[in-house]
Amino acid sequence: MTIPLKYNIRSLLRRKSRTVLTVLGIASVISIFVAMVAFAAGMAASFKNTGSRDNIVVLQKSAFSQSLSSLPKSSKEVIPHLPYIKRKGDQALVSPELAVEPWVGVAGGKQDVFMVARGVEPIFFDVVDTIRIVQGSPAMRGNKVLLGRAAQHKLGGIGLGSSIVMYGEKWTVSGIFEAGGSSLEFTILADLSDLMRAGNRDELTCYTLKADSASSVDRLIKLLEADRRILVTARSEPDYYAGSGMMFAVVARLGLIISLIVAIGAVFGGMNTMYTAVAGRMREIATLRALGFGKRSVLLSIIAESTLLALAGGLVGIAAGSLVDGTRVSVLTANIRFTVTAMVVLSALVLSLIVGFLGGILPARRAARLEIVDGMRQL
Repeated sequence: MTIPLKYNIRSLLRRKSRTVLTVLGIASVISIFVAMVAFAAGMAASFKNTGSRDNIVVLQKSAFSQSLSSLPKSSKEVIPHLPYIKRKGDQALVSPELAVEPWVGVAGGKQDVFMVARGVEPIFFDVVDTIRIVQGSPAMRGNKVLLGRAAQHKLGGIGLGSSIVMYGEKWTVSGIFEAGGSSLEFTILADLSDLMRAGNRDELTCYTLKADSASSVDRLIKLLEADRRILVTARSEPDYYAGSGMMFAVVARLGLIISLIVAIGAVFGGMNTMYTAVAGRMREIATLRALGFGKRSVLLSIIAESTLLALAGGLVGIAAGSLVDGTRVSVLTANIRFTVTAMVVLSALVLSLIVGFLGGILPARRAARLEIVDGMRQL
């Protein structure tokens, strides 16, 4: 015979203050978990599918970042003439670039922000064809810049005609671009020669080039890395950006670990609540046993009560955690958008149920082992 669920609901309502405190405690854990997983989901969405499968990023030998690379000038005479590179007319689709990470100021802004800027030539837009100008024009000559959508947000939502200060010089925003929500949207694009002059740089940091087909990518990478004239490391664009996202993945995993540690604390909090509930209902439990409810029914009833308590906390926590959906946060040079997906919500529900089950199992075993006579003796 099964104990009705309404018995557990009435029991929780009789202990309103303790029930509310436990629900809020679990809700705080779940809300933190939702926020951390939403951050990880937003980060994954940003770096996933960034780049084209037929594009290759070329860096200095052993360099792992575009901004930390420095390529010899001779590379400009070698790379465009290699086979397997796609061409537009008689021009190889090879984009020479200067990638830097300067502090950027905005007129009226309280402080400078750390940004990613890339000096490029017009051929860049033929190579990186995922970029779409949504406002303004692609003009960059004469200290003009294009802002990615995420970069625009990080700089306070400035628009066309606004000015930024980079390397002590004033730059005018001439356009806003989107790149499918990828990490490219964190970037400021400037004219290559202007950025090299302003940053007092006389070398390139990287190339982005387009292979004549996706099947040629591996062959072109091997050819580039085997050429002793240039000494470079080459990776497909998706592989490069996936590697760039590893640092943010570590941050996300650390947040998840912290959330799970806090969840363990919630298990003990729920367990304490259920132990107290069982201790105060010894005669009640003994009466249920005397009415014919078996040990198994009592065990399942207490677990159900604990799980119900945790589920309520989970729902409140999910609602609170979901408030961060769509919020952007700056992490070093990136601007990550919190993304609460159906999978995030499902994971939070599962975690709350686990917290409820683990928090109730030991108190439930104690209640189930209670002898009827011993229970009736309790005041």
